[in-house]
Amino acid sequence: MSRVKTFPITRLVSTNLTGEQGNSLELANSPEREQSSVGRLAIDDTIASEEPLEIWLKHPLKQGGNASLLLTTMRSPGDDVALVTGWLHSSGLLANSADIQSVTHTGSERIKGNEANQILVTLHPQSDFDITSGQSQSGSHIEYVNSGCGVCGQRSIEVLLDKIPQRDMPNNASLLSNEVLSLANALRQQQTAFAATGGSHGAGLFVLPESADLNAPQTGANRLIDVREDIGRHNALDKLIGANLPLLLVENTPEKPKEYGVVISSRISFDLVQKAAMANIGMILAMGAPSTLAIELAKECDICLVGFISHKRINVYTCNHRIV
Repeated sequence: MSRVKTFPITRLVSTNLTGEQGNSLELANSPEREQSSVGRLAIDDTIASEEPLEIWLKHPLKQGGNASLLLTTMRSPGDDVALVTGWLHSSGLLANSADIQSVTHTGSERIKGNEANQILVTLHPQSDFDITSGQSQSGSHIEYVNSGCGVCGQRSIEVLLDKIPQRDMPNNASLLSNEVLSLANALRQQQTAFAATGGSHGAGLFVLPESADLNAPQTGANRLIDVREDIGRHNALDKLIGANLPLLLVENTPEKPKEYGVVISSRISFDLVQKAAMANIGMILAMGAPSTLAIELAKECDICLVGFISHKRINVYTCNHRIV
């Protein structure tokens, strides 16, 4: 399915190019001025797609092997398997990847006659996951989840906090300030859906340098491993986590001191920091502002949180010694 669609629209543009606003719209004091200063164009505009996705769950040895609806979420079509895999992990619903036998597209043409709008999660026969408990934690609490809401299906923040893994080693890797800017620019350049629509969020995964690397900094494009997009900022991060989960879950040890960070096009709320913590991500770079609870959780989880990235300023909210 396409992540973008074309719709006919009417675009209003200023025909008065002598004012301070340039070619932007101006407020008119009279109907005559409005008609003379604003032109109307009939054009086709590219819009970011948003469609429902049903997530079904099946255990081969329970409930007669029948699948049951876990929840319905909204997302931009594409990377659906990565989205569901990342969401299952970042929500803490299925923290053990060994419990999952497969995540596949399936369906009976229940939504818009398109089977790609259904995902079936099949558990391993030896998994002791309680399907009824899983439904009570997500699907039965709220059967419809908005693409912009990351914690709607959770009963309480305490449930999320209890599931965040404890790290054996502190996050110590640093990043040069010019690399922060470079990573932000690299994300923008690789957001193809945003470039076409202006309505899609992006999340990019990058490798944090070891201390020795600071003497020979890389560009953001070289550090950026993967980029995922979605109309929902939480979905974009879940897609990124799900697509790179084996990489992220490798234990950080003295022998393997590699750390990862994410650069995100949006503001940062509590649940995005929680998702990063669940995936062992040690640094979050954001174009927008963090919330107070996001900052507090980042401090608690030893995550370096950076916001309001622009060429004029960079705000470092936690672990400020890690941006040099």
